[in-house]
Amino acid sequence: MYVKSTLDKVGAFGTPTEIAISASNRRLIVAWREVPGATSYKVAVRPKNQLVPAWREYTTPYSLYTIAKMWAMSGMEYEVRVAAVNAEGQSEWSAPVAITAPTLQAAPVNKIGGFAPPLVGETVTVSLSRRRPLVNRSAWHWSICSADGSDCKVLPRSQNRPTWQYFMEPAMQGKCLSVQVDYDQEGASYSAMAVLGVVGSAEASTTHLYGPQCGSLPPALSRPQTIPTHLYELQSLQVWLQWYPARGGALAPLGNDLLVVTPWGRIALVSPTGEVAYLEGNVPMNKAELQAHPDQANFDSNNFRVADILLSQHSAGRYDLFVTHHYFTGECIRFRLSATTLLLQGADVSVSSAWRTIFDAEPCLSKASDQAGGRMLTDGPDHLLVVIGDHRQDGYAQASDSHLGKLVRVEIETGRAEMLAFGLRNPQGFARDAAGTLWETEHGPHGGDELNVLVSGGNYGWPLATYGVGYGKKVIVPQIEEVGRHEGFIKPVFAWVPSIGISNLIVNDERWFPLWRDDLLISSLAGHSLFRVRRDSTDVQYVERIDIGHRIRDLAQMPDGRLALLVDEGRVHFLRRSYAHCADKSQWDRNVYAIDCGDSTGATISDGAGAVPATGAQLYGLHCSGCHSLNAEKHGRGPHLVRVLGRRIGSVGGYLFSDALRSLNEVWTPPRLERFLANPQAFAPGTSKSSLHLTPAEARAIADFIGN
Repeated sequence: MYVKSTLDKVGAFGTPTEIAISASNRRLIVAWREVPGATSYKVAVRPKNQLVPAWREYTTPYSLYTIAKMWAMSGMEYEVRVAAVNAEGQSEWSAPVAITAPTLQAAPVNKIGGFAPPLVGETVTVSLSRRRPLVNRSAWHWSICSADGSDCKVLPRSQNRPTWQYFMEPAMQGKCLSVQVDYDQEGASYSAMAVLGVVGSAEASTTHLYGPQCGSLPPALSRPQTIPTHLYELQSLQVWLQWYPARGGALAPLGNDLLVVTPWGRIALVSPTGEVAYLEGNVPMNKAELQAHPDQANFDSNNFRVADILLSQHSAGRYDLFVTHHYFTGECIRFRLSATTLLLQGADVSVSSAWRTIFDAEPCLSKASDQAGGRMLTDGPDHLLVVIGDHRQDGYAQASDSHLGKLVRVEIETGRAEMLAFGLRNPQGFARDAAGTLWETEHGPHGGDELNVLVSGGNYGWPLATYGVGYGKKVIVPQIEEVGRHEGFIKPVFAWVPSIGISNLIVNDERWFPLWRDDLLISSLAGHSLFRVRRDSTDVQYVERIDIGHRIRDLAQMPDGRLALLVDEGRVHFLRRSYAHCADKSQWDRNVYAIDCGDSTGATISDGAGAVPATGAQLYGLHCSGCHSLNAEKHGRGPHLVRVLGRRIGSVGGYLFSDALRSLNEVWTPPRLERFLANPQAFAPGTSKSSLHLTPAEARAIADFIGN
C-alpha cells in the first residue's frame, strides 16, 4: 500500500506561525513532510462550498508549494490536499485540510457600485470607485459569493482595471449574491465587498429592491439612510432599477407613482412601496439598428440616450408623454422630440405604441454626444420650451441656422421651432419659478458650470465666453483679452469653479420642506450632491452642498413634497424629512421643522421601520394631491378643492362629475366630506371615486385640512 503524504502546514500570505511573505506574493502556501521514494508531488485546492466544487491540481518536485495561479480571497475558506507520486506514477491523496485566508484591510474606495438586483441571462457590470489613483498595485481579483460569505467562486483574473462582468446563469436564480475585489498596493493587501442582491427571473415584469440582508427585507423600499443638512435632517430610501449600461434617462411624477425612462428608452413605473413595473413599449430610438451597424463605434453609441421626459395631462387619466432623445436614421444621429399618449385607468398604466415625431433639431449629427441637453417645460397649451446642447459642435451655439446650443420654442401641432436664446453649451437643468422666471443649469468645460436666468433674445456666450478653461487646463479663447470674465454676453447668476458636473434643477414648493421655500435645488454628477440655492428673486445669497454620495442624473418633486432622484447606478432615491426630531422637540420646533410630527387625530403613516403620527397635510399629500389641486385655476384628475365647504356637491365648473355625485342635492360639510373620504361608495353609490382605505381618524384629518 502506497503511503500518502501528511500535511505539515498550510498558510496564506503571512498568517501567524506560517511563512511570512510579501503582499505582492500573496498566495496560498502549502508545506508537507517529504516522502521517501517520491519522485514528485501533487497539490490540490478549492474554495469550500463553491458554486462549482472542483479541485484545482498542480504538480511540483518539492515538499513546499506556492499556488501562484490561484488568488487567495480575503476571509475565504479553502480546502487543500497533497499526494506523493512514486516512480510507477502511483499516488494517494492526503485528507483535506481546511484553512481560512486572513481578512484584508478595507480597500480605500468610496464604494463598489454600478449594480442593481441581477437577472438571469443578463451580464452584470460592477465597478470599483476609488478615492485616489491606485498606482504600483497588482491586478484586480474578484470573487462571487452568497451574501453570508458561503458558496464562493473565484472568477478569472480580470483585466488591469477595476471592473468586473459576469453572466448570470439560470442556476443562480433566487440566490442572494455578493462580490468581492482584492488587490495589493505598496506592500499591503486590500479588499472590498458589496451585495448584488437576489438574482431574479428575466421573465418577471416586476423587480424589487433587496437590501444588504437580502432575504430579511420584504420587496419594498430600503432601510432609510440619514443625511444631515443645515436646516433639516433627511432620510433617503432607495429603489434599484434593472441595470442599464448607458448614461442618461429621466423621471417625472405620475400621481403618487414615479415614471422613469431609462437611457435607452425603457419605461418603468415606481410605486410608493418601491415596486418597479416595466411597461410595454419603448421610446422609438432605432437603437437595434445602431447596435447592428458595422460603424456603431464611430456613432458613439455609448452617448446615445434619452435626455428628458415631460407629462402633460389634458383629461382625466389621459396624458401626453413628451420625450427628447437621440434617433439613429441609418446614416446620422438626430436629436428628436417625440410624443405619445399615456393612459392611467385605476392602477393600470399603459403607453400607446403610436409615437409621433414633433421636432428634429438641425443638423443631423455624425455621432451621439453627452452634451445633448434636452430639458423641457410647457409654454401654454400649444408649445414646449426645449433647451438643446451643442453636442460638442462649438460653432453651432452661435449659428443662426442650427438649433444646437439654443433655447427653442416648439409648436406641438406643427413642430415649427423658434430660437429664443443662444450660446448654451450643455443645458442639463430647466425650471420655471412662481414669478415665471426661467432658470437653466449647464455644464462648463473644465470649471465654470453655470446657473442662468434665460430671457428671450439673450446670448449666453458659449463658446466665446466662459468661466472655465479647456480640458488639460488650456485657455479656450486666447484671442480675447478678458479670458475667464464672461464679458460681452449675459453672465450667469452663479458659477461653480471647479465644476460640479451640474445636472437638473427644481424650485422647491415647500410642501415637505417649508424652510426651503422657493429655494432652487440643483443636482450634480461629479459632485455627488444636491446644492440648495437660497435666493432673493434672481440674487443668490448662499449655496449649501448636501452630500448624496451618487451621480444624480435627474430630480423631481412628488405631489406629496418628497424629492425623487435618479442616479447613474440605476437607482431612484426618495428624500424626505427625518422623523427623528419629532419625539424630543418643543411644539414650536415641531410646527416649524416637522408638519408630519402628528396632531390630535391619532392618524399614522409608515416610515419604513414603524408607524409615526401624520397630519392632515401629510395624508392629503400622500392620498389626494396626485389627483386634486389646491389651485382654483385648474383641475387635476379630480376637481380642485378650493373653497369646497359650502359648495354644492358635484357642481364646480369645468369638471365633469359622475351621475352619482351630480344627483346629490346637498352641499359639502365637514361630516359629509369625512364620510365620503372614509367610504366613497357608501356615501354616493356608483361614484367613480375608488376607496382610499383610510381609517376614520385619517379621513377626519384630511377633511379638516381641506376645510381649513
